[in-house]
Amino acid sequence: MAILQDMNPHDVLRGVGLEEKEVEVYMALLEYGEATVLQVSRKAGVKRPTAYLVLSDLEAKGFVSRITKGKKTLFAPQHPKKILTEAEIKLNEIKSALPQFEAMLNKSDDRPRIMIYEGKDALDRAYDDVFIVKGEVLFMNNTALVEDVFERTLNKWNYATLSENFLLREIIDDSEASHLYASKVSGKYRHIRFMPKEFSPFATEVAIFGNNTLITSGKKEYFTVKIESKDIADAFRAMFEAMWLLSKESTGV
Repeated sequence: MAILQDMNPHDVLRGVGLEEKEVEVYMALLEYGEATVLQVSRKAGVKRPTAYLVLSDLEAKGFVSRITKGKKTLFAPQHPKKILTEAEIKLNEIKSALPQFEAMLNKSDDRPRIMIYEGKDALDRAYDDVFIVKGEVLFMNNTALVEDVFERTLNKWNYATLSENFLLREIIDDSEASHLYASKVSGKYRHIRFMPKEFSPFATEVAIFGNNTLITSGKKEYFTVKIESKDIADAFRAMFEAMWLLSKESTGV
């Protein structure tokens, strides 16, 4: 479940700002090394005029070079390290703007903030703050639900460095899949217990970190409710601790 996996190249390219057709055209060009517009259009499965426009856009973004050989115009992909360079540029731009973004946050209002994320593709975004807030993160969940809904977040945990200042405790359902998961990910800074069987099936995920409480349903309709409130987070922490005492320790370490 949280084993390091190779990233999908299409997802990586989308992550640096390429549109879907740009991804397909760039991937097609990588396989050729250099090619005509017609070759690229056939490989990428797009019409020739579309391929030309997309190649021109990629050229403007620095992902593609135009080559003239006699009367023939060819296109060649820039080295894939260009992707890393683009990602680093975007990261540095975000870092530069971060003080301005933080200054714009309205921290004077103590009322709870409630956000709702709907649709399977949107749910992972609700958890992005967990990697910023850090501290201790508490989860109560069902392994099958997490594997189904939170693939992107699980991949992020592969790159997260846990420490005394960034801890995980998880209470998960007592299933074969959960025991396998626990045996793979339990460690010094990641502790897992199995909830009593009478609480199964547990078709919801609850996460608590910082002043955030997230409740996710993935049984029929995919949605996450995110509540930013210290009082509510503290109340759910108390519920978690009560369940922790009732739960069975993992022997996966």
